[in-house]
Amino acid sequence: MNFYNNWGKFRTGSDEEFNYHLLAYHCLDVAATANSLLHNDKIFLEKFKNYLPIEDDDLICLITFYIAIHDIGKFSKNFQSLQPHLMKKLRGYSSEKSYEIRHDSLGYHLWNSLWNDLWKMNILSLDKTIYDEFDWNELILPWLRATTGHHGYPPIYINNGVQINYDELFSSDDKEMAVSYIESISQLILKNGFSSLTSNSGDVDIFEDLERYFKKTSWLLSGLAVVSDWIGSSESYFNYNSSIMNLEKYWTEIALPASKKALKDSGICPSQVSHESGINHLFGYIKKPTPMQNFVSEMELGNGPQLFIIEDTTGSGKTEAAISLSHRLMIREGLHGLFFGLPTMATSNAMYERLYESYSKIYEPISNPSLVLAHGQSHLSKIFRNTIGPNKTENDFYGENNTKESTISAQCSAWIADNRKKSLLADVGVGTIDQAIMSVLPSKHQSLRLLGLSRNVLIVDEVHAYDPYMHELLCNLLTFHASLGGSVILLSATLPLKQKNDLVRSFSTGAGYEFESVSKIEYPLVTHISSSGSEEQPVDYLSQNERVVSCEFFHDKTHVRKSIIDASNNGFCCCWIRNTVDDAIDAYNSIANCIGHENVILFHARFTMGDRLKIEESVLETFGKNSGNKQRAGKILISTQVVEQSLDLDFDYMVTDLAPIDLIIQRAGRLHRHKRDLNGNIATQDSRKTPVLGILSPRPTEDASDSWYSGMFSKGCYVYQTHGKLWLTAKLLLEMKEMHIPRDSRYLIEGVFGPNADESIPSALLNVDRNAYGETMAEKSMAVWRSLKIFQGYDRTGTQWIDDTVVPTRLGDSITLRLGKLVNGAILPLNSSTRHPWEMSQVNVSAIRVKYPSYPEEINELIDETKNSMKDKCKWSLFIPMELQEDGMWLGFGENQNRQKVKLIYDAKTGLHTSKY
Repeated sequence: MNFYNNWGKFRTGSDEEFNYHLLAYHCLDVAATANSLLHNDKIFLEKFKNYLPIEDDDLICLITFYIAIHDIGKFSKNFQSLQPHLMKKLRGYSSEKSYEIRHDSLGYHLWNSLWNDLWKMNILSLDKTIYDEFDWNELILPWLRATTGHHGYPPIYINNGVQINYDELFSSDDKEMAVSYIESISQLILKNGFSSLTSNSGDVDIFEDLERYFKKTSWLLSGLAVVSDWIGSSESYFNYNSSIMNLEKYWTEIALPASKKALKDSGICPSQVSHESGINHLFGYIKKPTPMQNFVSEMELGNGPQLFIIEDTTGSGKTEAAISLSHRLMIREGLHGLFFGLPTMATSNAMYERLYESYSKIYEPISNPSLVLAHGQSHLSKIFRNTIGPNKTENDFYGENNTKESTISAQCSAWIADNRKKSLLADVGVGTIDQAIMSVLPSKHQSLRLLGLSRNVLIVDEVHAYDPYMHELLCNLLTFHASLGGSVILLSATLPLKQKNDLVRSFSTGAGYEFESVSKIEYPLVTHISSSGSEEQPVDYLSQNERVVSCEFFHDKTHVRKSIIDASNNGFCCCWIRNTVDDAIDAYNSIANCIGHENVILFHARFTMGDRLKIEESVLETFGKNSGNKQRAGKILISTQVVEQSLDLDFDYMVTDLAPIDLIIQRAGRLHRHKRDLNGNIATQDSRKTPVLGILSPRPTEDASDSWYSGMFSKGCYVYQTHGKLWLTAKLLLEMKEMHIPRDSRYLIEGVFGPNADESIPSALLNVDRNAYGETMAEKSMAVWRSLKIFQGYDRTGTQWIDDTVVPTRLGDSITLRLGKLVNGAILPLNSSTRHPWEMSQVNVSAIRVKYPSYPEEINELIDETKNSMKDKCKWSLFIPMELQEDGMWLGFGENQNRQKVKLIYDAKTGLHTSKY
């Protein structure tokens, strides 16, 4: 009995001789893929090396060895018995043992059951060290968990509530063949790997350093194992082979050549970065860079992982500055690309369009870099679909339904674009920050995301926009990224000092730097953290770019409505930002009924994806940079918070519900954003009068009660819960009467969020803020509890690893509704005239509103048929059938989380309405 008597992959077919692939060969296919990737990607290899006293070739051998044992769990009779006829053919007997524990976890436990034998045989050449077999096994177990846990989860230790006893899982034949295989590949691959870890260190005892090293790099190794297994399982490149041949022959003549071809076609190999840098090179349309753009193009870069926090006004060119700076870091540190994380899908779509025309200039002309949009609905973006090449999907790399070899697109490998988890492997990625945050949460294949991020500069925009829960997760992401040698660029209009120091402390912890508090209040400002310490550098701004925004207060909605309608009648384009969807709908109806629905656009998150994308396109066309008098004049946008973020919009007049001061400043940045003439057409100088920002707010009286804010904003009070901070915001702006941006930015921020600001808050509101602070600390604690810890290594924690469709990157229980329309005895997608009609008919709502379906029993069978016809069987969505009403709206029913009946009404102009009945 030898290790050739085991199958690794199987497919049904008429020719019995070629319907299975030997286990040893599959393991070598995957190991060869990892080996070729490491030889091809020197920077990634450097992240593994991490100052260890080991030569590159020895390190590659060591990593390759661990990848080569990723599937040793398949030597178990429990796995082999999944194909009884094959087991009988190869082993001469069959087994009736049940397959309860997956082969990835079996591999981890098989290694532990073999360790004593492997140690005695000195397979790993560890006989000359002062440490014993227990010490060494504990040392290397993080890497073993990383490679055996290659299906997205670390190995399990408990099955059905019972601690796993590995001695009961494997027969003597299983162990004998596994030992033989491990011995053979150690001779083929390992060479000096383990012994060189200690032999090159001289008299220095580095064992404790090695323990930290194996734990930290286990995250990278896990990602490498996942991607190598996916590519190494492709039948397009690795043909099934059941013929017996020498492993060295298979390795050198079959596995290695096939892996090089597969890697080239997969699109994950790095593109060649251009060494021609600078704002003018990357962005030809910028004739005169802003001071911030000039500063980051010329500032001295440090050594080691680096953090940059860029604080500047809206419209100051922070995006271009960040991309230019990331390009310099790529050149200096040999990084492959960048990932641009944003708060919402809408802002991600907008950023993707901005980068689409210029990202290729980061790379040499001969390169074909990939640009990927990474969020839950990216495939619904028309522009993104147009950049995806021929459909070489994941199935081709898994070896399913493969009929021919496909070509990979020059712009975006279809294989990478096929899956959000793989999208972070692209040269340039744009997406919601959630996609990056999931790399530090216990979600399936998180290490694959982490692997992709580790090769790139991480840029995070709108840092001020994240709630306490997401802020804590972002801090952990910075710790991970810095620990793995990555650099980060954070962008914000303004950041409170406490929040900024949280981010600096987290990055410094990961990078191994001593934390130095930052304290400068100048603005604009660049904060730079490197191995040399911290530096805070004020940056000039052009005097002609200083903006004065007059503040006009309203204390009831009637006056707001009249002011907006008057402005519209005078030809101005206007915006009213409301803090909740329900308030936005209310404002839309009241204004549209006065001046006509054709002049008013409503934009919020409670539209189906199909309608939302149409509205987003209309908003950018009407109020975007390229709009003119014909598109803009007299038009009104009623919106929620999405317009305060990275959408490039420009309004003549704006009103906002009272919000925290940082968001007020951000919203004001959409006033007179571009230079226009009096008619609203693009011009070289702005001819419009001083912009006016209206603020709907209660009067900030000194004796304000605890219902000061909630009395006016009965729903918005749950969105922004520190009502004392809102009182400070209103009081400051009312006293100042106008904002000089950027001159007043830091004064305003610290006037609300500074350490002594709370002293002037009325006592009733101070109590409200204290209660909110308790909730904030609870949210932060929840984030810490759920987060992975880089220095613990790739291992199971108390928080179980769950599928990433339900990983909580954001707090709040939300439900995806999939809306169908009852038509002539059938149920069709509500948005049936588009690609991906069912996904275009989805809308997200709070589970507080709707959590369960409710429909007549007589259509149960029809609903089941409809679900079964869907690609995903509606597994992740709540299906709501709706009927057309006489008023043109669609009506459906459901139940909320308290099992109360809920009526759902959908209208393409106003979105989804819910009400109890």
